[in-house]
Amino acid sequence: MPRLHRATDCSLHHITSRGNNRRSIYEDLTDREVFYDVFDTAIQRTDVLCHVDVLMGNHYHLVVEGAIQDVSELLWRLNHRYALAYNERHGRINHLFGRRFHCSSVGDEDGARAVIVYVSVNPVRGGFCETPAEWPFGSFRAHVGSEPPRPHLSTALVADLFGRGQTLAEACEEALARDPRGRPSLHSLLPPRHELTRDHVKHAVRIFGYTYEEVARHYGVSLRTLQRWLRE
Repeated sequence: MPRLHRATDCSLHHITSRGNNRRSIYEDLTDREVFYDVFDTAIQRTDVLCHVDVLMGNHYHLVVEGAIQDVSELLWRLNHRYALAYNERHGRINHLFGRRFHCSSVGDEDGARAVIVYVSVNPVRGGFCETPAEWPFGSFRAHVGSEPPRPHLSTALVADLFGRGQTLAEACEEALARDPRGRPSLHSLLPPRHELTRDHVKHAVRIFGYTYEEVARHYGVSLRTLQRWLRE
């Protein structure tokens, strides 16, 4: 696998998109299948690879690869066209999704593995199932070989990252044993001090639920020092 670029040049991204006011974006099985149909079509029209996905109740997660302008185009196609289909099917007229999707760059292989595991165990964390393999609306089953991948899914990156030692299933089991929320460690999420940006910290806090105090302790500094770093 080519070395992942860091910071703003990074081409691997963790995407989260939520329903307006955190409302459900899937009412039944048909909605989830319609979402995947829209996704399969949208990704064929953009220069983006999807390596991991999971559909939750009021949001979804993706790990995608591509230039940020191509990722934005993909998400516009996906959210806009799925929202139109959802509203037509359920007789709605208002916005389905809330604010713009959240996008965080993934800077290296350790970070990529951590985010892939986190997305894969999200249904367990959300109380939908007891193991990732029990959840049918995500890429985990395809990556462990228990079902074929959907048309939008690229499996090569995950096979490479988890094919040189610990498997994806083993990494997910270890993550859940370490933290019931399935969060990656701050060590895997945050870069060395000289590479730290506000986006790294926002990703850890907003997506994974860490506090600024925990981030400061990770670097062995006070909260005030961390805040000064982020201002700089």
